[in-house]
Amino acid sequence: MILGLKNNRAVILHQGVYKPVASVSEAVFMLTGMTIGAGILGIPYVVAQVGLKIGLAYILILGAVMMCLNLMLGEIAVRTREPMHLPGFAGKYLGPGAKLLTSFMMIFSAFGVLLAYIIGEGEALSALFGGNPVWWGVLFWGIGSYIVWRGLRAAKKAEKVLSFIVICLIAGLSFFLLPKFQVANWQYINIANLFLPYGVILFALHAGPAVVEAHALLPGSERHFRKAIVIGSLIPVAVYALFALAVAGVMGAGATEVATVGLGQMGRGALFVGNLFAILAMGTAFFGQGVALKQLFIWDFKLNRHLSELLVIFFPLFLFMLGLRSFVAVLDVVGGVFIGITAMLTVLVCWRARSAGDLPASRYNLHHFWLLAVPVFAAFALAAILSIMKLAN
Repeated sequence: MILGLKNNRAVILHQGVYKPVASVSEAVFMLTGMTIGAGILGIPYVVAQVGLKIGLAYILILGAVMMCLNLMLGEIAVRTREPMHLPGFAGKYLGPGAKLLTSFMMIFSAFGVLLAYIIGEGEALSALFGGNPVWWGVLFWGIGSYIVWRGLRAAKKAEKVLSFIVICLIAGLSFFLLPKFQVANWQYINIANLFLPYGVILFALHAGPAVVEAHALLPGSERHFRKAIVIGSLIPVAVYALFALAVAGVMGAGATEVATVGLGQMGRGALFVGNLFAILAMGTAFFGQGVALKQLFIWDFKLNRHLSELLVIFFPLFLFMLGLRSFVAVLDVVGGVFIGITAMLTVLVCWRARSAGDLPASRYNLHHFWLLAVPVFAAFALAAILSIMKLAN
């Protein structure tokens, strides 16, 4: 609901804060900025292991799948009068059991994300400065946890600066590497690793919370909202394909799990710029994810603030010190299992919202819903099954 004007721009009340109504370009930037993050660092490794041709096909196909999922989540938001996040939608349309399952999937996913960034930061800082990656990871955890403890304002200030720098570094690094492209790496294919990229790429493309936030800031503009989702979903696909082509095309099967760690062979400058990008990307994601998880505990589960902070800060460190330190393995589990199950629930929620929603969606309505829903559900079901099978082995 639009409540007034601020600096000649309409404002709305969103989550207790007055915010200006977003333009389409601002909504696109929000979606893009919240999608392109540290997940990109695992893509070149999995693409290189299976082969560039198959890896790029994965990025394009799963990018289309994720765009369809984002459009479904957008329709749920449009058809629901009260602003909610996915657990709220699941509870409204599928019942309390679905809300609880969705909430736990999001919590486990968030803890996995925080763990992955502690691992990745340790490796990137070690590659840049030397020393033990475990202790570098612990040092980063200490700094990141302080920002999470300070809350949303500190995290948002860090994100605004770091996100812009990260996007510039991705583009600069990719165009620096492309002239060194090796044709042999383009011809390489390894069918034995055919399903390796699934979970990691889904992790990198996931943008569910951003869709809901974009809808909240584009009230009453269904057509513009759908347009923002399409553009905001396609830009990360192009960026990921460019980065994978550049890094995997140069390093081939020698690509490291954290893509930038192995750039020392390209010279000290490439090593420095690449790992600076990695450090900033993972730091930005850690701050935002940590604060979001803390708010989920406080708002949805009604936990005490101090208990919420202790859980968010210390549980990922506990997992890290237990010895869970494979960056790509963690991304694969989070993307394949937790995000996969959450995505399947999203399809079911959208199906129910189309018949039981509070509001019509005449200008947004997705035509031929089942032609989108069936392949999207199947893609995420396959991702979850493959990831669980990998864990069992």
